[in-house]
Amino acid sequence: MKKVLTFLLLTMSIQLFSANYKVVLKKGVTLSQQEINKNNKEIEIAAKRDFDLIMNATMQGANSMVSEMMNGQMPLSSSDKKFEKKMKSFYNDLFNIMMKKSKTNIEKIRYVKNDVAEITLEFKIPNTTENFQKYTESMITELLSNKNLDKMSENEFMEKFMTKMFNDMKKMYENTNSYMSVKGSIYLEKDNGKWAVAELDEKLRNYKEMYKITKE
Repeated sequence: MKKVLTFLLLTMSIQLFSANYKVVLKKGVTLSQQEINKNNKEIEIAAKRDFDLIMNATMQGANSMVSEMMNGQMPLSSSDKKFEKKMKSFYNDLFNIMMKKSKTNIEKIRYVKNDVAEITLEFKIPNTTENFQKYTESMITELLSNKNLDKMSENEFMEKFMTKMFNDMKKMYENTNSYMSVKGSIYLEKDNGKWAVAELDEKLRNYKEMYKITKE
């Protein structure tokens, strides 16, 4: 029986279950159960930490793209510049809220080597699609029913309706209990006794610049 078990461990991947995720050992991985348990705890922390950093860098890149697009527009009037400033502030706040409300769950740890692991993660972000649609409809109704709309200047309109809309949308994200999920994988390497995404700093720079607008 001992020989049979040894043979199976050497010729097949092992599937274990730890916490709420699956643990898989590829053929050739020689970690003991004690080492696996220790690594799993360290990987849980490192994977969520580094994945959150990657998602945050991606959000920053998207936010920078929005700012660059606005900066590249035609010369703006004072009211347009005021609106642009509010838009930038709104998107920045919205990205921060989304990151704060996001959730990262590990679904699987797959040991490729003793010191290399592929982590499958589920990243959940607030989903306000349904609420936003209802809110948009109510805002349109409110605008159409406002008898003083034609008398308002651009600045008055922006202050009353756009500011209200931005604040309401941020509250919508803050208060929602509905989420949409995205799944992805990252690789962690154990270097000098610590698990982390290899060359993380370079990857973060790339994610921040991936949406950068280049001028030809």
